Amino acid sequence: MKLKYFTLIMFLCSSLLLNAQDNNKPKLIGGMYVNSGYLSSINDFSYGLGGKISFRLNEYFRIGGEGYGSSSEFKKDGSFYSIGWGGALGELVIYNTEKSNLLIGFTFGGAVNKQMEMIKPNNETNIYDLVFWRKESTLVVSPFLSFEYAISKKANLSLKFDYLFSPTNEIFNTGIRVYVGCLFNMIG
Repeated sequence: MKLKYFTLIMFLCSSLLLNAQDNNKPKLIGGMYVNSGYLSSINDFSYGLGGKISFRLNEYFRIGGEGYGSSSEFKKDGSFYSIGWGGALGELVIYNTEKSNLLIGFTFGGAVNKQMEMIKPNNETNIYDLVFWRKESTLVVSPFLSFEYAISKKANLSLKFDYLFSPTNEIFNTGIRVYVGCLFNMIG
């Protein structure tokens, strides 16, 4: 019963917000990013791909989803770390002009991170006798700052910074990531 009331309230609120929109601005924005970040715990850079899609509720607020993958091979012996994460996002436009937007936001969702580290080689065969392996699923939160610049009516270049963390401290390696991507204004 509570779910029905919650759904009805969300529907009414979103329809009020949608009526307040400027119809000349895009309503659906999405695209792809490449990302990189320095992970101090393993002293290496990670690289990855991903994307997001968001729906503009009003002049300043967007909701949507995003998902990314990032990995690093460290110690140059086959040791690696990887994380895949995604979730629901909320974005707030804190500054905008005709050609650019500055946004803050957060993503709330889940992640799977894996780490394999070669520990002790067997000197006779060069095969590792001891390998460290971990794989964990966890809840994640990712606050971010994003800048978008319109290169045409249908496309924006985007630069984004985030810091992915887990409230349960189950992310093995964290750090600030930088994203560069292209977003498309799909419904105008």
